[in-house]
Amino acid sequence: MEKNNNNFNKAEFEKLEIEFMGILKSTIFDEIFYDIKTLRKNRPQSIKSQLCLAFILADSFSRVHKIFQGCTGNDLNMENEKRFREWIDLFVLTQKNSEYAKHGSIVAPNSKFVWNIRNSFLHFYSFPSKEKDNGKYTILAFNMPKGTKEKTTTGFRQKGYDINYVDGLHLINAITEGFMVQLSQLAEMIKENPAKYVEYTIYAHKILGSEGAKVLPLQNNDKKITQQL
Repeated sequence: MEKNNNNFNKAEFEKLEIEFMGILKSTIFDEIFYDIKTLRKNRPQSIKSQLCLAFILADSFSRVHKIFQGCTGNDLNMENEKRFREWIDLFVLTQKNSEYAKHGSIVAPNSKFVWNIRNSFLHFYSFPSKEKDNGKYTILAFNMPKGTKEKTTTGFRQKGYDINYVDGLHLINAITEGFMVQLSQLAEMIKENPAKYVEYTIYAHKILGSEGAKVLPLQNNDKKITQQL
């Protein structure tokens, strides 16, 4: 069977592709999404923790996106803001994202806002200072009824406050939906540039396979250890 430029025949590549997609879906997306849903069910007040997990999801998939743009080596760890915001703009704050298409600006006003709140939550577990958000105060709601939202925003604005109003539930949902939008883009690449898709998939599989980790049972009991793949 014919080999490609990476010395993989069709059957070998298809096996590698399945493993790669398994890492994306099961090891990264499903695990983080399950933890978000578990928090939402068992500790619904943990809005900030749920958002932190969603931001980790966005960070992870933004790195994968860079690989499929031809980025390699140390360049994957450079310009983190540009990488993160590009992923948010392309896959979250877009009409291709069903959550954003339905809820618009209450998902987030722009990718700069998402980057700022991501940094504050992941590094300080708090909101950005108003100076970081162009002098605007942030209202973070969570699945708030439309009427309550309107009363809240009106009240703050009547007191002279310039605000960003974001619903954390819709932001989280839009970020998780962003993964599906990203998969659609990969499907388009398969049609438009299959050679590049093969090349980038092989490299992405190598990176995620060498840096990933999974939980293994320890001594056949309930204790677990994390081992690098």
